[in-house]
Amino acid sequence: MWTRAELKDRGKAAFKRNYWKTVLVAFILSLLTYSTSLSRGSSDASGEGITEAGHALTNPTSALSANGQLVAGFFVGVGLTALILIVILGILIGVFLVLPLQVGCQRFLFLNLREPANVREVLWAFDSNYLNIVKVMFLKDLKIFAWALLLVIPGIVKAYEYRLVDYLLAENPALSSAEACEQSRTLMDGNKWNAFVLDLSFIGWNILSLLTLGLVGLFYASPYENSTNAALYEALRYGSGRAPALPQE
Repeated sequence: MWTRAELKDRGKAAFKRNYWKTVLVAFILSLLTYSTSLSRGSSDASGEGITEAGHALTNPTSALSANGQLVAGFFVGVGLTALILIVILGILIGVFLVLPLQVGCQRFLFLNLREPANVREVLWAFDSNYLNIVKVMFLKDLKIFAWALLLVIPGIVKAYEYRLVDYLLAENPALSSAEACEQSRTLMDGNKWNAFVLDLSFIGWNILSLLTLGLVGLFYASPYENSTNAALYEALRYGSGRAPALPQE
């Protein structure tokens, strides 16, 4: 059985042993996570924008004249088309670029637990069953999003259930969506609450990062937390033993 102290010690030792490369990969992973949440937010915003535009065009009190309404409708149509295209482009970038990069970052962090890993592991997914990785990661996020639409709490629970999918793909990119999600669910069974408490244990570092305008997060807290998360996967999958060595890029 793992303890928070053991995972943190292993994560801290791993990132300090390969400090600058781990800082860089953790920074990339933070950017990827932010871009994913941003694309979801833009999708919601585009939906609101379309609704508001529709109300404006159908509300007779908002039109000064028939010609004015036609001109307004033209520009609103152009604006909405551009907005929709931007959202679609953002989703495509997120699915085909961001998701495989996330798997590559987690592979780096996992390999880094055993020995200093190479930064080029971040690009590993693009040459390792790329389309399957994209499909599995997309379906994982879609499932979490669908559950979150129902209620917030089930969405959070599903996020913890599928927390290890990235690492499983980083070891075996041939896994199907059903296999990856089922393996992650099995590994997280009985460990979701402890993993949640592990996340809470980094709140102090996150607050300190905010107070220092992100500097503490960039150079210490983020690589420390991400390395600890990789150690959690290792502990759940391999127990007290260490993970077998994987070939590096």
